[in-house]
Amino acid sequence: MKIETIFEEYISLKRPLISLQTYRTNVGYYKNHIAPRFGDREINTIHYIDYQKFSNDMLIDHKPKTVKNILVVLSTLYKYAKKMNYYNGDNIVTYVELPRFDNKIYFTLSPDLQKRYIKAILGFQEPVYKDIFLFLLQGRRVKEVLDLKWEQIDLINSILYLPATHNKSKKNLSFELTDQIVNMLSEYYDIAVQMQNSVYPTGHIFLNPRTQKKYSGIRKPWLRLLKRAGLPKMRIHDIRHLVATYCINELGISIEKVSHTLGHTNITTTQRYLNSKPQNAKIVIDTMMDSLKPKKDTYIERLENDFKIAESVKTTAMAIQNGIKLDKELT
Repeated sequence: MKIETIFEEYISLKRPLISLQTYRTNVGYYKNHIAPRFGDREINTIHYIDYQKFSNDMLIDHKPKTVKNILVVLSTLYKYAKKMNYYNGDNIVTYVELPRFDNKIYFTLSPDLQKRYIKAILGFQEPVYKDIFLFLLQGRRVKEVLDLKWEQIDLINSILYLPATHNKSKKNLSFELTDQIVNMLSEYYDIAVQMQNSVYPTGHIFLNPRTQKKYSGIRKPWLRLLKRAGLPKMRIHDIRHLVATYCINELGISIEKVSHTLGHTNITTTQRYLNSKPQNAKIVIDTMMDSLKPKKDTYIERLENDFKIAESVKTTAMAIQNGIKLDKELT
């Protein structure tokens, strides 16, 4: 059986079970990369070396992570073919070697700049958009917010439900909402009740006032927000990175709590946001060395350090007083 036939059968069966974005991604990978090379070939005629050369060629113009994603689609086809008895050999795609790559997320904005982005989002005043951005600041993905429906909200218990079909983790998730979000949603609820003449409104929460349909994108208002705040351009999705990086590295919130907030099913995904600070190495070694010293020596060293700090403070205070005195004499 040809690879093309297997893919078409597989994707038609999976379409109702996966998100539209996942469907489009898989189809794109197949049509743009897999089909031109292997679409017309029978699965039994393809060997490991064919896939390794295929991967090597793609690495010239694509990042290893992209190539890996394309190979995952191919590997899935082999699993499906084996399940349907179209193929009885090994999943040779898994033999392909790729160069190691760093999957860590480097969010290099300074803490002060991170605060400016957060304050700009909180201070944005354009109707509806300001509330969408506020929801994004809860760690939600853009698609999760734009697709949000009343059926997913429990205002009485302040709970947001994200069914497996509406989130990337493919698991049913729930999050307790902040008071700020609950108050905002309560206003939308009152409007929805009036419009639908029902205390149990349905449909999307955030509607375009002109079309009364959900928003397809919010890139333009996001760019307006950045421009008004005088901030460098940043992707909307980076709001999630901002939340994770700031909470973990600046506020010291545990990775476990941040992981749940973002809806990660694996904590290692969240650990990519942990920034290793250079001074950590010195702190660790100094702590180890201090533990080996007699308590008396450690006490004396700390006392000497305290005296140095006190002397520095005294010198600074005297300099300030002399400056004030000089200013009075001049005036």
